[in-house]
Amino acid sequence: MTFLSSIGEARLLDRIYARLKRQRFPFLLLGPGDDAGLLKIGSGKVLVATHDDLVEGTHFESRWADFKRLGRKLLRVNLSDLAAMGDVKPLAALATAGFPGSTPERRFQEFLEGLSADCALFKTALLGGNLVRSERVFFGLTALGEADPRFILRRSGARAGDILCGVGPLGLAGKGLSELRRGIKSGRAVRAFWEPEPQFKAARVLARSRLATSLIDNSDGLSRSAAEIARASGVSYRLDRVPIAPGNPDAGEDYGLLFGVPPRRFGRLMAALPSAYRIGIFTRRDGVSGSIQDGYDQFRQRHGR
Repeated sequence: MTFLSSIGEARLLDRIYARLKRQRFPFLLLGPGDDAGLLKIGSGKVLVATHDDLVEGTHFESRWADFKRLGRKLLRVNLSDLAAMGDVKPLAALATAGFPGSTPERRFQEFLEGLSADCALFKTALLGGNLVRSERVFFGLTALGEADPRFILRRSGARAGDILCGVGPLGLAGKGLSELRRGIKSGRAVRAFWEPEPQFKAARVLARSRLATSLIDNSDGLSRSAAEIARASGVSYRLDRVPIAPGNPDAGEDYGLLFGVPPRRFGRLMAALPSAYRIGIFTRRDGVSGSIQDGYDQFRQRHGR
């Protein structure tokens, strides 16, 4: 008997993509395989849809979790996926919450307060959802957005020679998680873990100025997120200028953006988006990926640190 744990997430995703790429619907523009799916909705616009979950034991532990901030994070991690598709306007969300029967009522109330507060902050209508009794606490959310298809960016556009760039924190959320586990409940890193900032403004600049060839949100760690762009684009990548980060940038949960930029556009990128930074380059398929440590070392050499 073969168990899912022995197959691994990457191979399971390959099976999903292989099966569902056969879907044929006149309104379907993009199915599984990117940060969000795309549907035609008339008036020259597309509906951008995504879904993500937060599960006890995987993403948080109830013994140190702040349930109000869990509500906020649930929305934000999904909005990050919308932003990772380019110039997308969030519209609405549907949420699911599962609790054991022994859960204190205040935890549900705190979760609802956090979720509704950030829905108001990001002008995202909460349409409803579902409540279910569960052995473990879990939350799920489907986020819907609207976009002009001319300003959509996908993972699959990177070409050999494109500069691998990023915007947003590297390693800060991982540092925050480590602090939470040690009982630290506040500070910049803890806030980065609980309240990641969806990069809508940066994504809008990248899409409307046509500076980026590819785009993904950096939620699964630097190496894995870069590898996802490379895999979708049929190229490889090399890390060579990873900025020194406060924590491990491969720990995940940062929710910045990674993207490819042709060398001739790099100057324009830095003028239009000064917070962006270079971390590597996309290479031909047979290229060798540098490690995070390689990138750190080269960054130190260049900057004398």
